[in-house]
Amino acid sequence: MMLKVDNVCVSYGKAKALKGVSIEVRQGEAVAVIGSNGSGKTTLLNAIVNVVNKSGRVSFLDKDITNTKTYKIMRMGMAYLPDRRTVFADLSVYDNLIIAAFSKIKSGVQGYFKNESKEIFEMFPNLKDKLYLKAGLLSGGEQQMLSLAQLLLRKPRFIMLDEPSAGLSPKLVKQLFDIIVFMKESGFTVLVVEQNVNKTVKVADRVYVLKNGVITDTGNSEDFQDELRIKRAYFGG
Repeated sequence: MMLKVDNVCVSYGKAKALKGVSIEVRQGEAVAVIGSNGSGKTTLLNAIVNVVNKSGRVSFLDKDITNTKTYKIMRMGMAYLPDRRTVFADLSVYDNLIIAAFSKIKSGVQGYFKNESKEIFEMFPNLKDKLYLKAGLLSGGEQQMLSLAQLLLRKPRFIMLDEPSAGLSPKLVKQLFDIIVFMKESGFTVLVVEQNVNKTVKVADRVYVLKNGVITDTGNSEDFQDELRIKRAYFGG
């Protein structure tokens, strides 16, 4: 099992953000957690990487990581793209990518990047055209694409994406979900939390619905092509 979250609870003061959440992600899957704003999606990812206090158990690659420090979890092969831009704004796009490559391989970085860059630029053509532009001058959507490119250069075993389509133009939203499909087809294991339900369920293998800190429904992606089921999961009835 790539990831197992068992009965995880998180509270902020008296407010319960997660109430006994359990999910599983198997190797090679793309799993989606969908839910409205404030449902607990980001808190779930933060609990997995141990940046919030929690009860329950989290295991990664069949190892208990419930109390493992975040940087050690990342060294085990997990990557987390939060819902904020993570680029070095004062450095060029090229330098941002080289730094990501260096985190994967300490020697022969230029050769590694050269080998990987063709595939990267096929997925992110806008980055190739702006390779020597400062990352801070990119649009918000382009910075998100750069963050994704950095993540892929690190070759993680498991990728978590927090609201990756937020704030993107329709063109970049399509590109983003094409990239998630590519990740899955390339053997990456992906956990994505999203509000964009229609597009997310089309790229995921399995879906969990999170509402007010509780998993209210789960099933294969085909099960969630029915809009009525999604509405029931969100609103009851």
